[in-house]
Amino acid sequence: MNTDNRPAREAYTTASWLDRERASIFQDAWTFVGTTHDFDESGDYRRVQCGSSSIVAVKDKQGELRAFHNLCRHRGVELLDDDSGNTGGSLVCPYHRWTYGLDGRLRGLPNKATCFPDLDRGSLSLKPAAIGQFKDLVFVNPNPDANFDDWITPLAGKEWPHDLFASDVREAVPLIYDLKCDWKVYVENAIDGYHLAYLHENTLGGPTPDQNIWERAGEHLIWYATEDGIRHRLPKKIRDEAGSVGTIESAKTPGYGGVYHLFPSTLIVPTPYGLSVSTLHPASPGKCRMNVRHWVGPWQSKEERIYIQGFDEKSGIISSDNWTKHPLDTGDFQTEDVWICEKVQRGLESPAYQHGPLSKGAGAEDPIRWFHEVLLSKMGP
Repeated sequence: MNTDNRPAREAYTTASWLDRERASIFQDAWTFVGTTHDFDESGDYRRVQCGSSSIVAVKDKQGELRAFHNLCRHRGVELLDDDSGNTGGSLVCPYHRWTYGLDGRLRGLPNKATCFPDLDRGSLSLKPAAIGQFKDLVFVNPNPDANFDDWITPLAGKEWPHDLFASDVREAVPLIYDLKCDWKVYVENAIDGYHLAYLHENTLGGPTPDQNIWERAGEHLIWYATEDGIRHRLPKKIRDEAGSVGTIESAKTPGYGGVYHLFPSTLIVPTPYGLSVSTLHPASPGKCRMNVRHWVGPWQSKEERIYIQGFDEKSGIISSDNWTKHPLDTGDFQTEDVWICEKVQRGLESPAYQHGPLSKGAGAEDPIRWFHEVLLSKMGP
């Protein structure tokens, strides 16, 4: 009998469970919104979806980063539609032109004396959200009382050394994946050390479960290859093939992990050659979107999308709908992951599906158990 404490099949397939996740997890979850370099000028903003909440981070006139719920206090209209830009010196509702300062305060509204003679503007500031910074990365949380330090401190001393603003680093064109799988399916695959030597035999080449390890860091997880008896950020096959050509200066220092899972839905992959930040956003039961921002050396291609199987130039989206060859023939381990995750999702949607046993070991499927432990503790009874 399977005794693993795991979410039920319905957790991956039903709207009711997704609604619970949005309320119990994502309404109090830290989500990557951008880098400090995205907020160079006053009025620079980035918008991100956190479960059911649209959150905007903006740099105010004093140079402070602030976060707000992206909705007008009048009728709830979303203030900003674009994912990024500069809003000038204020945020203006397109419906009735209620105007907010970059500090979130309601500054003015048309025909106040006639239409709202008794209105207390001070009580109708934008609803705040929480904001935090770790290295060059900025995160937001819909819960204004969320404690960023409690969430991020377990990574202190174990973080990646990359300087994303160094002269030998540049940002490549972001990637957008439409995935036909629940966001948890993709996370579980990402933190599964058992599959590396099998699904990725011809791309990553392993390691086997006894030659890699995941470590817990609070709610988060960090992966290392251990094939040489030491912890390394890359599998041996990749190290042997890539060598030291094109390494980024700040990333040369060893000791950091090769994959970081920041609960619930952020995946960071630092290598000597670059760094990527992937954020999973639940879309509907059995579907999610993954936004990837990545930084590479100037000798590498900035436009990686054209080489990725399933990229549609018109929409800018990567999807299995557009595959023209079998994923195992692409030579791309991420395409292999998308393929297998979508196959898992189709299996979960079968009435015949039942959970099988998870393999034991920190280089196998124990990390999935740990992920479930945190997930279910937040979901409540």
